[in-house]
Amino acid sequence: MPTNSRTFMIVLDADTIGSDYSDVAVFISKSPLFHGWWNHLPYVFLVSTDLDADTVSESLRPLTKSARFLVIEVNPAASEGRLPPRSWEWIRNREHIA
Repeated sequence: MPTNSRTFMIVLDADTIGSDYSDVAVFISKSPLFHGWWNHLPYVFLVSTDLDADTVSESLRPLTKSARFLVIEVNPAASEGRLPPRSWEWIRNREHIA
């Protein structure tokens, strides 16, 4: 993982994303903008990237159309919750785990 990498949470509004959800999911999973991604909770993605929040948001706008979404930087080291081990492994390493 590059040293400039930051982790962002992308949260898509389930009420407004509709059928565009799959386009967003494919974009995040295949885009070279992201070094890794996590999607173990519905409508929530964690992504590892060298970009800033504005650039991540702008890359999503054409896919989300008028749907609401949030892009916010997170500190994976300051996280807690109830998730399977595979989820925590990604959060620690920030690389895609199939």
